[in-house]
Amino acid sequence: MTHEGGIMEPLAFGLLFGSIGSMFGFFWQFLMISGSLMALGEKLVGQLSMSLIFFVIIIISPLFVIIAMFLTSAILHLLLLVVRGAKNGFEATFRVVSYSQATQIWGVIPFLGGFIGGLWLIIVQIIGLREIHETSYLRVILALLIPVALILLVFLAIVIPLLVFGLG
Repeated sequence: MTHEGGIMEPLAFGLLFGSIGSMFGFFWQFLMISGSLMALGEKLVGQLSMSLIFFVIIIISPLFVIIAMFLTSAILHLLLLVVRGAKNGFEATFRVVSYSQATQIWGVIPFLGGFIGGLWLIIVQIIGLREIHETSYLRVILALLIPVALILLVFLAIVIPLLVFGLG
């Protein structure tokens, strides 16, 4: 894959596969929720409202896929810049993120498909980012782990004082 050539083709590809995967993912979740909460849902909002919510989510999911692709690409590219692993620009990162949406097709498999697709997406992005930016796996993995480390630090910054004040 080249790191140049525009973003329209990767965007269309990512939109197609990302939307299909997310629509099926929403569908399976809706089936689980509607089966277990059907009685409660009918009492609170009625069956028509639950179906309308499902329909609206399906209709706007492509918009969320586009936003997620651009946001993910921007964050990943910024993190790659931090670890000095972004040699070929934002477009290269966006192309990897867009083409990695093909893994979302696993979402057609009920319940477990989304999990498999998510894991496969991470693997494909690691390989793709390494190849397109001509960098090491270590730099790419470090870039992907920075948000995890930040979330862990924020979590600890909240939990430790709560434990200290709660036990003290």
